[in-house]
Amino acid sequence: LAFPVTLNGVEVHGSGTTNPSKFFWKIMETFEARLKGPDVRLTYRAVGSGTGQAEFVGDAPGYQALTHFGSGDIPMSSDRYATITGSGRQMAHVPFSLGAIGIFHSVPEGEVGVDGLKMSSCLLAKVFSGQVTQWDDPDILAENPNLRVPSGTKIQVGHRTLGSSSTGGLAGYLELKCSASWGLGAGSSLTWPTSDSFTAVEGSPGMLDHISGAKYAIGYLDAGHGHQRQLNEVMLMNKDREWLTSLQSMGATDGNGNNGVAAAGAAAVAANAIPSSATDDWSSVNLFDQSGPSTWPIVLVSYIYINTDITNMTADEAGLLKAFVDFVLSTEGQGMLPDFSFNGIPSAMNQFSSVWASMTKPATVTDFAFESSTQPLVGQGENIISEKRNSYSLWKLSEMEIQLQEVEARLHVTERHLNDYGIVPLHGSGTTNPRNWFAKAMQQMEERARVPMLLTYRAVGSGTGQQEFAGQSSNGYKSYSHFGCGDIPMSESLFRSLPSGEEMVHVPFALGAIGIFHSVPGATISADACLLAKIFNGDIETWDHPDIKVQNPSLTVPAGQRIIVGHRTLGSSSTGGLTGYLSKRCPTVWQRGAGSSVTWPTGESSVAVEGSPGMQALIRDRPYSIGYLDAGHGHDLNFAEISLVNQATTKLTSLQSITRGGVAAAATQGIAQNVFPANPADDWSAVNLYDMPGPDTWPIVLVSYLYVKKDQSQTNPKTAAALKAFTELIIEDDEKLCEEFGFTAPSAEMKTLARGALSSVVYPAGMEEFIFESSTMPYDGMGDNVISSKRHNYDEYDRAVLEGRIDALEAALAELRSTVTTHRHNPSTGTTEGGQGGDDTLLQMQMHEHEHEHEHEHEDSESNALPIVALIVAIVALLISSVPFCLVMKGTRRDVPMKHEGQSVGASAL
Repeated sequence: LAFPVTLNGVEVHGSGTTNPSKFFWKIMETFEARLKGPDVRLTYRAVGSGTGQAEFVGDAPGYQALTHFGSGDIPMSSDRYATITGSGRQMAHVPFSLGAIGIFHSVPEGEVGVDGLKMSSCLLAKVFSGQVTQWDDPDILAENPNLRVPSGTKIQVGHRTLGSSSTGGLAGYLELKCSASWGLGAGSSLTWPTSDSFTAVEGSPGMLDHISGAKYAIGYLDAGHGHQRQLNEVMLMNKDREWLTSLQSMGATDGNGNNGVAAAGAAAVAANAIPSSATDDWSSVNLFDQSGPSTWPIVLVSYIYINTDITNMTADEAGLLKAFVDFVLSTEGQGMLPDFSFNGIPSAMNQFSSVWASMTKPATVTDFAFESSTQPLVGQGENIISEKRNSYSLWKLSEMEIQLQEVEARLHVTERHLNDYGIVPLHGSGTTNPRNWFAKAMQQMEERARVPMLLTYRAVGSGTGQQEFAGQSSNGYKSYSHFGCGDIPMSESLFRSLPSGEEMVHVPFALGAIGIFHSVPGATISADACLLAKIFNGDIETWDHPDIKVQNPSLTVPAGQRIIVGHRTLGSSSTGGLTGYLSKRCPTVWQRGAGSSVTWPTGESSVAVEGSPGMQALIRDRPYSIGYLDAGHGHDLNFAEISLVNQATTKLTSLQSITRGGVAAAATQGIAQNVFPANPADDWSAVNLYDMPGPDTWPIVLVSYLYVKKDQSQTNPKTAAALKAFTELIIEDDEKLCEEFGFTAPSAEMKTLARGALSSVVYPAGMEEFIFESSTMPYDGMGDNVISSKRHNYDEYDRAVLEGRIDALEAALAELRSTVTTHRHNPSTGTTEGGQGGDDTLLQMQMHEHEHEHEHEHEDSESNALPIVALIVAIVALLISSVPFCLVMKGTRRDVPMKHEGQSVGASAL
């Protein structure tokens, strides 16, 4: 055994298990900073227990150690121990810490249920040996009756490559507890199944990546690593038949002050399971399935492996090695272990002093002494490892840790303060269509809540809303919003990109139609799907094209009049609706695909617009244009609409279809045909209601969805409660906002789907839900969590007053219109069509005056009506002047001009 010595100092090198590597590195750097004496260099190579053992044993023919010490979370294997002793060497096991091996998984919490995922030792053996391959296997469901996973979901098993102490821990436990079902043996290296559901990973980092990155995965890890990454853990049954996780075990304390890992060590010592001699073969030593109510069943002992004959080391090397092991086992060293999620060993297991006394050492061994409190003169001696020395980097790191702890403490206080008194945020983004509906609902929640709330919705289109909800690779696919919204299902690519723990559900909440509108002056136009496809594809460029004339023989337009075709930029649900319909009805012509974003023609007649407002402006401002819109927007703006041909060959506009219940009919057909998946967490990307049967069914019907992450357990509880309240407010729609804002309400069957989706969402433990007060609840209505319709602000009251005045104005206008119509039909009397005399005395006087002044003139009824029209304008102007800003306030219901009986009410109409 010979190691190179540097000209100016001494080196000590070790290798082995990755688990305590950070613990070792901190001690080694501390030594280098605190030591006065020869320049020292200590290193530790984290390569796994198996490799660490192999490097400590060395290679044939001489089997000389490649390291000064090795380390593993398992004893030296019997065959390697035999190799060492057979080559004339002797080794000792020096236990220094205890750790737990945990079983972690990535099954979504919402599918696991509140009881957690449980696996007996025999079930675990069947999973890791490849006998149980699906999460819905009867053996798994028998132990987890509340588990709800998609049928046939494969278990993605991760296992370590090379030699691994965590493999040895798992295999040893399964061999001990259920050898009949296990069959792969015990040891740090196994021959694993080779099916595509088994994934070999390198080291603890590889296992962490597998479990966190693969859906429905399972694997084994040093428990501390899994806890630090907040992985979900499988519950195991211990010897006392208690179900628990390693985290629960480590958080429990028995009567002796031991947690569930330390208790395993104490039980092993009490049962004389630890050999009395450190130089014996320890290969059969384990702390599996020790007794105790909170004892964890897979506990490993971490060892330092040392040669008992170190005469080939220099005095400095031998002394530095002893000092390192002494520090690891010292009060200070053992006290550092919890920072790395390890437990110290019971004092009865610390045998190093007797091991050192029995070792064969160099003639002289450098005594590296420790100074913990100031020792004048002595502390300045050679080879003193002094707490009074430090390096700037270690000091700075210590200061940063202290500052971080202080910041974390303040943060926790702030979080508690905000949770109790602060603003409750909730933010969403997505399709533009329901923006005003959401704005009103959110404002109502803010105004009616006792606690301050901040609810926002960013209307950016379905495609952008989906992207922001799904996140991106650079942020680990975490949502930028608390919820998303779209008039199309989540795209397949984005749905598949969601990692484990970020699964979503679709919550349908409304139905809408996409209409095709135009600005050809005075024209009534119809088109089947293929004609529409040719226009939007750029194949037909003029309004007098023969294909258009065939379907619209009475259409009169200037020769060669170009068609201005509008299309949306970015991702848009209306684009998805149009392209999905064209792909379904006329795939031979429309070959640009279906989706919220497609590649459009680039000719001068193809105009890209942003959002619904951009499409509205194009159709309004540019004659001879065509575009697609949420039908309600087009109707409110009184745009001319193209009639389409539905599956029943009925030619109709979306307005006609809506009037006849044709949008609701599409949803009814969708339910009847099982278009919607039974599981709201499945991929819904193929769901659509295009071209459904029915005589009056509109062929381009969209379903509006809320996108909600299924696992909200880590969401701020107040925000999670606000999300639950808002989604329920939208789904239940007790105040009929759906119809108010031009949508078709979902059927009872579709509401059942939505409620089922919301019921599958997992919320934070202990979350206090918001409740709604619609009728007075004495005392309870003043709770912090009550959103009460009994609370108002003045703006809400004033809007209601103004809207009432506007309604009165509209009623008066309708009556005046009726009077004008009656006069036109019968100018000689003041009676209405119903035969009743006019009630407005001023109006009658003006009419009689007009008839007297012109009794000998023979003008037509239009000229007789002109003074009446003037009178109507004067009266309406008087009414408007009495209600300042009311038209603006009323208009905020839709962001479009008001309508009455299908007509736009604006200056031109007046």
